[in-house]
Amino acid sequence: MKDLSFIKNKLFARRGLYDNTRIYENTISAFSRALKYNYPIEMEVRLLIDGTIVVFHDDNAKRLLHMDQSIDKMTYDELCYLAKYQIPKLEEVLSLVKGEVPLLIELKTVSRKYLLENKICELLDNYNGEFAVQSFYIKTVKWFYKNRKNYVVGYMIGWRNIKKDIWFKKYDFLNIKINSYKDKKIRVLKENKVILGWRVNTKEEFDASINLYDSLTVDNLLEITNQ
Repeated sequence: MKDLSFIKNKLFARRGLYDNTRIYENTISAFSRALKYNYPIEMEVRLLIDGTIVVFHDDNAKRLLHMDQSIDKMTYDELCYLAKYQIPKLEEVLSLVKGEVPLLIELKTVSRKYLLENKICELLDNYNGEFAVQSFYIKTVKWFYKNRKNYVVGYMIGWRNIKKDIWFKKYDFLNIKINSYKDKKIRVLKENKVILGWRVNTKEEFDASINLYDSLTVDNLLEITNQ
């Protein structure tokens, strides 16, 4: 049996601790601040066209970089040229964290021949720390479950795939968008699986979710928990 204790009863700082004014999400500064408070970290990774794995959520540069361009079709040099802040590579974040806190890593890119999956394993196979990988994409989750049996693997549930968890079972945990299922169903699911909840971004959501899920990914964590 895999040890999932490192993701249970935890509050994960979603994309680090940031305000997107002084400190931007998914940056070394945001992750350093989470480390300061000893918070486990949730982050998203993408594969660029040159094979670089970057820590970045959106599939388009418009929201954060004010350019209407696809992230996955850029090289790292092109992305850095557009960015007004330093966008980290995954290996830089791993070097920063060094196993100090657990990591929850979401794979955002769907790549041919599982290129992202293979490249991320080149880094994580040698990482000396606790981590879990997760994705909305069934093919990605299945690939890890088959090819990295020692990894802790999670299947993410949101509005677009809310019913598919009924048919697909090869994962170690579910990470479910809060308020997408009734509380009763969450309690039933918890009888057989570790159930995480994403994403909490208000004090009201936090109070309603903290005793329902095994763990939560939280925005504005310091403000919500009054620390």
